[in-house]
Amino acid sequence: MDPGSPSYGTSDGSCGYGDLSKTAYPFWSVAALSTQNQFYLAGPANGCGECFEIQCLNSGGQFAGRCNSDSSQQSTTVMISDECPECEANHIDMQALTFNKIAPMLNGRIDIQYRRVECTPPVPVKVQIDGNSGTGGWLRLAVTTNGGSGGVKTVQVKGPNSGWQGLSNTFGAEWELPNQPSLPIDLHIISDSGQEITAYGVITTSGQTGTVSTNQQFAFSGAPSYSQASSIGSTSSSPSSEGTPASSSSGSSSSSTSVIQSAVASAGPAASAGGGQVSAYDGPASSSSSSSSCNDIAPGSNTCAQQKGFKLQGCGGGMQLPQAKEMCCGLTR
Repeated sequence: MDPGSPSYGTSDGSCGYGDLSKTAYPFWSVAALSTQNQFYLAGPANGCGECFEIQCLNSGGQFAGRCNSDSSQQSTTVMISDECPECEANHIDMQALTFNKIAPMLNGRIDIQYRRVECTPPVPVKVQIDGNSGTGGWLRLAVTTNGGSGGVKTVQVKGPNSGWQGLSNTFGAEWELPNQPSLPIDLHIISDSGQEITAYGVITTSGQTGTVSTNQQFAFSGAPSYSQASSIGSTSSSPSSEGTPASSSSGSSSSSTSVIQSAVASAGPAASAGGGQVSAYDGPASSSSSSSSCNDIAPGSNTCAQQKGFKLQGCGGGMQLPQAKEMCCGLTR
């Protein structure tokens, strides 16, 4: 498969974002979470729209030595656009060109550590209207390009003669209502960090579909992200259809206080054929600081018992992963 062609996560990801453009946020810097991953399970919306900083680990792991040789090109930020039911809990499936930012995509799999960070889109929050049957009928929409925490926990609509009505998150980032109010329709969105925005007159005609800007954005502290998914072997500056062009950057201004997980990443289906600055976001209270599984935890972390929420004497020290997994988790590779 050509890594520059649309694939899972960029054209038909489970979040329901539809066809993502390589020249607009998130610039194909996307990934899929395992359906067993703690952030997928904690939600909201199965982690859709949330952002994660992913750093390639070049030593001590099962896939040691596979990162880019330039240490400044070993981390990137991705937005969740898909799910991976077959992946182990701490396995992240990355779009191939984005994987290539931190390691040659032909390596296929690498050891990583990752943490949830702020999303920093250079555009306002948008509403993708996917179904609209008119007053009294069915309405389905997705909220996209969310800044800040990236997660959306509540979507409400209101007509001129009604109060606020809540939509149900039916799958991915899609929200639905069986009996929409009369036109024009206002929209109220609450992020999982508690920020709120209200956009007026978002839907004005029966049958209206497509993408509408709210002209508002959730607050975030980092600089907006303009970096496109680079071509193979390239991290050069690229023009953007949204915002000012900027060079691709793998650096991070993240605080060290956020939760860091060890894991394994793969380059997605394209690998078989061959970030801008972020600031830390610890996530809502529902986000656990401990991993729900020891599967695919990178060698050298030696903390699988602690990551399962308990401590076991002798689990640390200089023990290698197969030993640690056997002692702490009863698992072996």
